[in-house]
Amino acid sequence: MTMPLPGGEIMKVTIIGAGAVGMLLATLFAEKGATVQVVAKRQEQADLITYQGLIRDGSEFRVEALTDYAKIDRKAFVFVTVKQPHLAEVIPEIISHCPEQPLVFLQNGMLHLEQLSRLHNARIAAGSVEHGVKKIADNEITHAGAGRIQIAAVHGTGEDFAPLLSDESIGVHWHDDVDRLLFRKTLVNCMINPLTALMGIKNGELLTNVHAYTLMKALYMELYGAFPEIEEMLPFEEVTALCAATAENHSSMRADRQAGRKMELDTILHYTISRAPENLPLLRTLYHLLKSTEE
Repeated sequence: MTMPLPGGEIMKVTIIGAGAVGMLLATLFAEKGATVQVVAKRQEQADLITYQGLIRDGSEFRVEALTDYAKIDRKAFVFVTVKQPHLAEVIPEIISHCPEQPLVFLQNGMLHLEQLSRLHNARIAAGSVEHGVKKIADNEITHAGAGRIQIAAVHGTGEDFAPLLSDESIGVHWHDDVDRLLFRKTLVNCMINPLTALMGIKNGELLTNVHAYTLMKALYMELYGAFPEIEEMLPFEEVTALCAATAENHSSMRADRQAGRKMELDTILHYTISRAPENLPLLRTLYHLLKSTEE
């Protein structure tokens, strides 16, 4: 099976970032017959992917792996999956080597929207990933929960990204409002990520652990007080449904803490605290508790 563009040409997709989300996207598009490139930061990871392929739940997918941005296909849809703190080193490469390609940015939080103002591409989208995925090795992931990838325009229109939406099994969906889309995901992350990181639990345990559930509901009510639109934008039932759908998943913040990496505390939590028109004492407490573990 292939993913043809209008005129019969095979779709080309480049993934910048070979973490869990990047590898998941690469396997999903490769599975549907797209020509896929993966841009890794380290040559040893690129070599491993080249020689052994990408492994998702035991299935092998062959893609082109590279570290040289100059080799990115000029006709590809380019997904940028590196975390927000690493965008500063990636954006100059995109400016130099991807001046015309349609770009899709998949970062947590909303701070990256300001960084995108440096780009002059006519077609730029940003979005959120609701799949559960865990990195097992430099070329292997486990898909812990199927979900949606939602994107919205920063520059351009939905028509510019229509080929990405053509295969429902990949699950890329269009959203009309990028600010609303990303803020919704940020609020979800505020309720799931800090609790799972502090408690060392999977997403599903936010539903089965009574203390975790109580705290998650308290966070929702606190956020509702500051952002009443959350009731319509993100009913609590949708938060619990996402926890259930990704029950076996480790949140990105928990995974970062376990690996000894810097967590995206400022990107997600501090951004929300700063945006709120009133104090958020519970979220602020969680922010400082997690910050203290990084000292």
